[in-house]
Amino acid sequence: MDERANGSSPAAENEDMLPLPTMSSLVEIERIISNSSQSLYLRDKLVLNIVNSNFFEQLRDLHDTCEDLDATEELHLIYSIVRQMILLNDSSIFEHMIKQENIIGVVSILEHDPHQKIERGTFRNFLLDNTRYKEVVPIEDADIESKIHQTFRLQYLKDIVLPRILDDGTLPIINALLYFNHAQIANYLQHNQRLLKNLFGILHDSEDMYRKHDVVFFVRQFCSLAKSLPIPYRVGLFRTLSQYGLFSIFEYALQEDKSAELQVAGADVLLSVLEQDRALVRSYIIAQSRHHSEKADLMGLIIQGTKNKDRSDVRMQCCEVLRVILDTAQQQQQQQQQQQAASSTETFEIPTAENGGGQCDNGDMEDFIALFYGAYAQSAMETLLSLTAKSIQGIGSQSKQSAYLLFLCETLSTCVRLHGYRARSFVFATDIAKNISLLLQAKPNHLKLAALRFIRACVGIQDDSYNKYLIGHRLFDPIIALYLRVYTRDNLVSSACRELFTFIAANRIASLLSHLTNVHTKSLSQAKRTLDMLRKAYSDYLEQSERARAGTAAVTPTVGMGRQSALSINSLIGQEPQRHTQTINGVVAASHDAGTMKWVQGSAVDEMEDAYLETSDDDESDDSSAMAIS
Repeated sequence: MDERANGSSPAAENEDMLPLPTMSSLVEIERIISNSSQSLYLRDKLVLNIVNSNFFEQLRDLHDTCEDLDATEELHLIYSIVRQMILLNDSSIFEHMIKQENIIGVVSILEHDPHQKIERGTFRNFLLDNTRYKEVVPIEDADIESKIHQTFRLQYLKDIVLPRILDDGTLPIINALLYFNHAQIANYLQHNQRLLKNLFGILHDSEDMYRKHDVVFFVRQFCSLAKSLPIPYRVGLFRTLSQYGLFSIFEYALQEDKSAELQVAGADVLLSVLEQDRALVRSYIIAQSRHHSEKADLMGLIIQGTKNKDRSDVRMQCCEVLRVILDTAQQQQQQQQQQQAASSTETFEIPTAENGGGQCDNGDMEDFIALFYGAYAQSAMETLLSLTAKSIQGIGSQSKQSAYLLFLCETLSTCVRLHGYRARSFVFATDIAKNISLLLQAKPNHLKLAALRFIRACVGIQDDSYNKYLIGHRLFDPIIALYLRVYTRDNLVSSACRELFTFIAANRIASLLSHLTNVHTKSLSQAKRTLDMLRKAYSDYLEQSERARAGTAAVTPTVGMGRQSALSINSLIGQEPQRHTQTINGVVAASHDAGTMKWVQGSAVDEMEDAYLETSDDDESDDSSAMAIS
C-alpha cells in the first residue's frame, strides 16, 4: 500500500516525522534518520521536515547545552545525526546548513567526531574570524555578497570539515552548488563596468601599497574561481578584463622589488590567462614593443623572473609562463575556443596597448616569434650560452642550477621543433649547441638526457642544415664517447643514444650515416651491433640510389604538381601507396615522410624521380620537419 495514500496532508506528515530534540530522544532521532535513508519517499519527507521546521535550530541549541554540561555521549549522538543528515545527499539540506545563522552551529557539532580528536573551537573560530574577508572594492549587490560568503563556507566544509564524511553521492552535490555560485559571481563581476574600473584603477591612482597588493590577490582568486566555468566563457572573461587593465597586474606584481608572494600571485594570474588565450598575451607584448611604452616590459619581467636564484617558487612559475608562451603547437585549438567565445558572449572591443591588450590575429604568432628571437632569446638562454667545461663539473643533481639548465634545454628543444628557421638561425648564430653538448659530461643523468633530446630534436626535423651543422662542429663526438661508456648498461642514457642512432638508420639520413660510418668507424667498433646497423642502413641507401640512377632512362614523363612534388604517371595508376619499412637488427623501423603529396613513401620511384629532376626541394625538407620527437 502506498504510504502517501492515507489522506494526511504534507504538513501533518512533517510534524510527526521527528520528535523534539532532547537528550533522551537523540537515540530515537538517529534511528529514524537512518531508516529513512533507505526509502526515497521517506528520505524526501524527512528533508522537507528538516528544512521547513525549526528542527535544526532546536538541535543546535541542544548541542550548546550538552557542551555546557560536557555530555560527551550526547555530543557524539548529535554529531552522528548531523552526519546522517549530510549523507542524505540533498542540496536543500546543504543550503539550509550554510546559512549565516546555521553554519557556526554545524561546524561546532562536527568538531565532536568520536573517531577523530579535534580541539573544541577549531572550525568555528576559523569561520568567525572576519579578518579573512577583505572587500577590495564595494560589492553593492547584497545577494552576490551573500553568495561569496556562502561559497567560502561550502569550500571550507568540503576541504577541511567533511573529507572523512563525504561519499560518492555527496561530493557532486557540493560541487554543483559551488559551480552555480561561481557562475553567478563571475557573471556579476564581468559585467559590472563600474566595479572593474574601480578595481584596476587602484593600481594607477592609489598610493596605498597594501591596497594594490589586495587587487592582485583578488584577481588571482577571481581567476581561480573562473577555472570551473566553461572554456568559451573564460576566454571572453579574460578579454573583458584586459580592456580594463588586466596586464597592469603583471607589470606591477612581477617586478623584482616586490615580495615573493606577490610575484607568485601575478604569475598565477598570467598562467591562467595563457591557459585559455595565449594569443591575447602575445599580442599585448607585441603592442607594447611597438608603442615603446614606459611601463615595465612584460616579456623582460618574465625572463628576469626565470633567473631569480633566491626565490625558487617565483623562478618555477616564471619558467612555466615562458614555456607556455613559446609553445605554438596549441595555437589552432585556442583559436577555435576564441571563436566559440565570440559567438557565446557579448561583443567586446579588441584590446589595444593603451587599454591592456593588442590585436589578436593569426599574424601575431609569427610577429611574436620574430620579436622573441630578435630581442629576448639571448637573454633567456644566457645561462646556457655562458656554460663552460669547468662550470659543468660543479653541478649536482639536486642543485637549483641543474633544474634551470634542464628547463632551458627542454625549452630550446621545443623551439627547434616548432619555430623553424628562426630557431635554426639562433642556434647557428650563437653556437649554443656546443654549450649544450657540454652537458653530456655533467654528473646528473637528467642533464645528459636533456642534451641528447636537443640533438635528437635537431636530427628529428630532418633539416639538412642542422645535419651539416652537427657534422661540421663534431657534435657527435661527445655523444659517441658517452655511448661507449654506457652501451653495455640498460639505462635511460644508453637507450636514448641507441634510439638516436636507430632513428638515423631507419630514416636513412645519408649525411649522418656517412659521417658515422666513415669518421667514427674505429670508435663505434666497440659497439658492433650499432655500427653494423648504421653500415647496413648506409649500404641500403647507396644501393637504392644506384638503382635510381641506373633507372633514370626508363622513367616515364611526370605530371607537374607545383613545388611540393612531381608524381610519375606510373605512380598514379600503379599499386596502392604503402608505408616503406625495413628491418634493422631485427627491429622493424618505418620511414616517416610528412610530404604533402607523396603517395609512394620512401619508394624507389621517388628516388628515380629525384635523380631525374636533379633538383632538391627545400620545401619538402620543411614539410617533413613536423616529425614527432619521442
